[in-house]
Amino acid sequence: MSSLSPSALLDLIQSPRVALLANVALVLTGSVLALLSLIDLLTGILIVVIGFVGIYASLLGQRTEDDEE
Repeated sequence: MSSLSPSALLDLIQSPRVALLANVALVLTGSVLALLSLIDLLTGILIVVIGFVGIYASLLGQRTEDDEE
């Protein structure tokens, strides 16, 4: 197991790809919780919309990062 320096770990966590995965997880979680009636429908829709906005922002960040290289 290799250890990462704190700055390398921070760069990895702040990457657009990790943000994209986190937002996909948010969309899936909101959908499942609303479908199982663990949260009300309006809250589920709000969580999913926030997730989709985050996915859009992550894709824009990924495109910007690719343009810089």
